[in-house]
Amino acid sequence: MISKVKIILSGLIFSLPGAAMASDEALLPTSHFAPPEVPNEPVEKIEGTLEIGEGGAALFDLHANSFRIDRKAQELETIPALRVDLVEDGSRILPVQRGPIRGTHPHWEWIVQPGEAWRDDDGVTWLSLPVALAERNANCVHNGLLKINLSDPGQPADFQIASETCAYLQFDMRAGLPVRFTARPVPNAPAVIAADKRERAARLPEKPVSMLPFADRLAAEDQVPAGALTAYGTVLEGTHYVSDCPTRAGPYPFCAELVLPSYSWAKSIFAGVAAMRLEHLYPGAMQRRIAPYVGGCDEDGWGDVTVSHVLNMASGHYNSREHEVDEGSAAMQKFFLVEDHPGKILIACKAFGRRTDPGKRFVYRTGDTYIAGTAMTAILRTERQEASADLHTDLLAPIWQKLGLSALMDAPRRTYDESAIPFSGWGLYLTRADLARIAAFLQRGGTIDGEALLDPDMLAKALQQGDAPHGLRAASDDQRYRNGFWAWNAGPYLGCEADRWIPLMSGFGGLTAALLPGERLYWHVSDGGTYRWGASAKAIHEYHPLCGETE
Repeated sequence: MISKVKIILSGLIFSLPGAAMASDEALLPTSHFAPPEVPNEPVEKIEGTLEIGEGGAALFDLHANSFRIDRKAQELETIPALRVDLVEDGSRILPVQRGPIRGTHPHWEWIVQPGEAWRDDDGVTWLSLPVALAERNANCVHNGLLKINLSDPGQPADFQIASETCAYLQFDMRAGLPVRFTARPVPNAPAVIAADKRERAARLPEKPVSMLPFADRLAAEDQVPAGALTAYGTVLEGTHYVSDCPTRAGPYPFCAELVLPSYSWAKSIFAGVAAMRLEHLYPGAMQRRIAPYVGGCDEDGWGDVTVSHVLNMASGHYNSREHEVDEGSAAMQKFFLVEDHPGKILIACKAFGRRTDPGKRFVYRTGDTYIAGTAMTAILRTERQEASADLHTDLLAPIWQKLGLSALMDAPRRTYDESAIPFSGWGLYLTRADLARIAAFLQRGGTIDGEALLDPDMLAKALQQGDAPHGLRAASDDQRYRNGFWAWNAGPYLGCEADRWIPLMSGFGGLTAALLPGERLYWHVSDGGTYRWGASAKAIHEYHPLCGETE
């Protein structure tokens, strides 16, 4: 017997076979999910609650599983149920709940982005949404598409995944899912629409990267394997030149809304910027000792370690001096997997021994950034005398709102216990437009409408301004790390007469965002494990010289 659910739209009630599945086990071309270039607005008002029932994948083709995630135990082939409120702005359909939507699935959480609804020439109303399955307690994102026939009571929703930014878990997935839409007023609909309008209005002007004469040299195969590339772009003279977003089934039709993971970009965007804001508000905060603020980091090993030390990955605690050996250790794997704050902070504080004085040696380990975020949270609560004060809510969200960033930036990853501590060093989700605006904010000195919001000295050193280089030697002699930002001496490679230290953000799997001289930006998001971007910088340099630009 086939179970049925109901779909309700503008007072009409339809029955939908809840157990129906896509019969064809091949991927659909992404054009199947794409709205028309000029969509006809639906006759019906689409405002209410969309519910997607749990379902198994008709197609699940695993391409990579290097961490050997147990498919059955983690229910990788089961799509969780979804409930999300939607409001319309013309043909644009906006989800009210943004960022990862927590549920009961052991591995997946939905992310829903703004999509489109339209009426075709036959009078059929369609809804297409860019969606993603985000890994619980992690930062991998598996981008997908969801298409619903709101006029036919007999069709399940088409759901498909054919791309991701995830170095260790990659797959194709397709399913037909039971669906129900309940039309009802959404109380905060005007605010959701207004926020979306502000966000789109604040975006830098965008043009196709193909318009640039050196486009074929950006994110080229010798730097980023084509099969690993999610998207890339460059900001030149205030214009954001953007690529399309390739998938294994064709170009992603909602590229501007594609969910990008931050991975360790968050060490710059979250931990670094939060530290600069905290220091601006409470001078001397970065020189406070860790031990009084972080339970688990005791006086014996941490008594002389400051917030600045852990922010700069120079705590003096490590087991191996070799680059990223500690980061890839069994202890750090456990750190990433544990879901509660007491478990994470215990590993970060205790699993790596005291080897040298703080401030002497750079050893890359995300645990240090987590300690920094924990300490900064405690300092903020002490200063404000508020037990609920929060780094994101109180320090970062007001900045992001002034910049008009997307609602994705409102939902950083947090621990799953009651304390809900932000991860600080990873766990953000953002769009390409968010990245461009954050970079521009930093490059103009952390100011909005002429008001400085960040500590100027910390920001200048992070961006390698003044008497560079700033920070300890990092992975090699031509790399530095300061306040959550990397730097590379590109001068010799570019043929400059002097050193040219370029600050950048770097993330797991192959994320690069280089803040180039002259308020320019080059970025790419990939998951093939390569971090090469010098040739792209050189291509830009030949048309927009980078050696002689003032800082």
